[in-house]
Amino acid sequence: MSKIRLKKYLYGGIQFVSIVDENDCPVDVYATAYINSVLSRKAFNTTARYANELLFVLCYFTKRSIDLTVRVASGKFISYPEYLSFLDFCHHQKSAPLEPNVIPFLGVEDKHLRNAMTANLRAFSKVSPETIQGRVRRLRQYLEWLFDEFHGGKIVTDEVEDCFHKLISKLKLDEHSFGRNSDFNPVSSSDSVIPDSVFESLQEMILPESKNNPFKSSKVRNYLIVSLLEQTGIRRGALAKIKISDCRFHGSYDRIFIYRARGADLTDPRLEKPNQKTRSHEAVVDRSLMEKIKIYIDCIRPQFDQSKTHDFIFVSEKNSRGTSGQPLSLKTINNIFNKLSNALDFKVYPHMLRHKWNEKFSLAGQEQKIDGRLLEDMRRKAMGWSPRSTMGQVYNDKVLQRHTDEMMKRHQEILDNNK
Repeated sequence: MSKIRLKKYLYGGIQFVSIVDENDCPVDVYATAYINSVLSRKAFNTTARYANELLFVLCYFTKRSIDLTVRVASGKFISYPEYLSFLDFCHHQKSAPLEPNVIPFLGVEDKHLRNAMTANLRAFSKVSPETIQGRVRRLRQYLEWLFDEFHGGKIVTDEVEDCFHKLISKLKLDEHSFGRNSDFNPVSSSDSVIPDSVFESLQEMILPESKNNPFKSSKVRNYLIVSLLEQTGIRRGALAKIKISDCRFHGSYDRIFIYRARGADLTDPRLEKPNQKTRSHEAVVDRSLMEKIKIYIDCIRPQFDQSKTHDFIFVSEKNSRGTSGQPLSLKTINNIFNKLSNALDFKVYPHMLRHKWNEKFSLAGQEQKIDGRLLEDMRRKAMGWSPRSTMGQVYNDKVLQRHTDEMMKRHQEILDNNK
């Protein structure tokens, strides 16, 4: 079986994704049509994630000589045991080298020891319920799309239709069960996404003049990146697509417009174009930080020739593959945080600063005694969430749990005193 993989590419400045073989040829015309018709309606990063789930599905069934297209076209579909085997494999990491029921150490004679070792290996390769749910959903939706392609608008036998609907119903039940299981996430009021001591170390370390700064170059740029994520709570993608024209270097001198683009930005040469997932909004930053950004734009950014070809603020400052001066890639932002993580001896990544911002926002609201409903409206505005979004409930639950813990402690103290 030829090795198949996901390929991302640009054509006419527009991003595409495809599942290809070792010769970069599409492995299945129907998979290609599905990706470019159904999945392409989403944001590119979402399309790539869904296509990666489809890759997992195709790899699994192709390895077992099961052609989903032929099965659906013939009206025979996949059997219940075949689906259960797939479901079991969905629990494992994509890179896991072992089949779920294969024991690679046959030289071990003791049956109990072999079983224990196999169980241990399988436990290490488990993935999250959300990942399993995504894989099952992708199989279901792909089968539904294939069924519509081959049998939509045509007369099929009751037996074929009944068999298909039973299979889809089973997939839906399993898909929903993983969704419910993943919702159970006990709230801990004491645990911060980044402990305050680590957060303070990060703030000190990222200063360009800090002796603990782990970077040999690009210190000012990296400081601005971390500081913007910390002060605004925006996502990594939103930060990577900020342009000079988005900054309000006048008036209050403290705002940056975070926008959600409609369609591909043809001025962006990056293969993986960053995107803003939520609504457009204004982010407020300290005036002093805005002044530092202006200095970077005026004095450091122009040192790289290709920076003159676009309006994006943050640029690559290394000339690997001739990228010096080009818009900063999402991968580079990840690498910045990987280096900070190693220096801190604590895993920190861009989205954690979004969570930290929300934690600090909740505490500030408490201290100022802002009404809960008003606070949530303010949070939605600042995060670019829709008016109906319930995302803030995660942070409300932590505040509620903290109050509950305090009340329980006081109640226990009263009981102890009475004793």
